[in-house]
Amino acid sequence: MGVYIFTPEDLVRYGSATEEQLKVLKEALLAKKNVLIVGSSRSGKTKLVEALLHYVPDDWKVAVITAYGEFKPFKPNLAIIDTQFEGQPLENRTADVIAKIKKINPDYVVIDTLHTVDVARILLGLIGHYAFIVTSLALADDIKSEVKHWLRIGGETFDRFDVVVELKRDWRTGTRGINKIYKVKNGELKPLL
Repeated sequence: MGVYIFTPEDLVRYGSATEEQLKVLKEALLAKKNVLIVGSSRSGKTKLVEALLHYVPDDWKVAVITAYGEFKPFKPNLAIIDTQFEGQPLENRTADVIAKIKKINPDYVVIDTLHTVDVARILLGLIGHYAFIVTSLALADDIKSEVKHWLRIGGETFDRFDVVVELKRDWRTGTRGINKIYKVKNGELKPLL
């Protein structure tokens, strides 16, 4: 049995996103904006990334940093950098990932793991050179503080993101989807949708 990769149309079909929300995100991706996707565990962060990558042109290269085979290379322009705890120190794993990103020289870098690499170090060194899509936990309502905590980044790095997508999961019904989309302006989150 294969793994199903969600498309933007699937998100609309299942009520996880509206066409208007996806239009805003598609425009951001095509403009190579830095996008941050936040939510609780099992809120659909990876599925949203999969769906959004359908918007990335086939001639763009995308480096995807993931862990333990969680992200599948469903398009030929996706270069998967799979990280794991294999006795190698965090510093070495992160340096290896940075070197691989530079070798790929992608149009976009996706970071869909926060526990096997030093995300802050990757962002600090590369966010000015490549566009990023990054997923992060956010378990409380103060999104900026949550992201700074989980990714271990400072306010200056957070402010380099252009768009923040907040996902919510209803624990009673199991439904999940985009709650709000924000623009980052002067260090503040301003609602777009």
